[in-house]
Amino acid sequence: MFKRVKVSEFEQAVLFRDGRLVRRLDPGIHWVRGEAVIVDLRRRDTEVLAAPVQLRELLPLGIRLRISYRVKDPVAALLQVYEYRTHLANDAISTVHRVVSPVSMAELSSERVRLEQQIHDRLALETSAYGLRVEEVSILEYRLPRSIRKRLKQMEVTGPP
Repeated sequence: MFKRVKVSEFEQAVLFRDGRLVRRLDPGIHWVRGEAVIVDLRRRDTEVLAAPVQLRELLPLGIRLRISYRVKDPVAALLQVYEYRTHLANDAISTVHRVVSPVSMAELSSERVRLEQQIHDRLALETSAYGLRVEEVSILEYRLPRSIRKRLKQMEVTGPP
């Protein structure tokens, strides 16, 4: 039985028949036998919270990232990992831990651009294996644990002990 599949300009479809990869479908209307999985090729942004990351002083720190990415190879994105969005988030968290752990609290703000670049480079390398292209990584926020924030707020009001 043939099915009509419409693939938009910003998409690409991957055709499977009896569980096997047959071919890619470019934009247009196709009459196919089997199952067509449509993958959006547009740029996407996702936010990832990596917490707690321990700095060099063993201070736990939450880091929120924005990652912009595209699917560059739909076949690899579908076949290499179960869910590429989840895999991207997990890879981002592990990359943040590897990059930020050797940094001290004092270096954190002055090294922000270098940290973003290192995270981008490592993440781009890891995600290319399953068909994604990381375009941009931004550190949106550093967040100290609640107990430390509370103590700092008390010190603002009352002054240092």
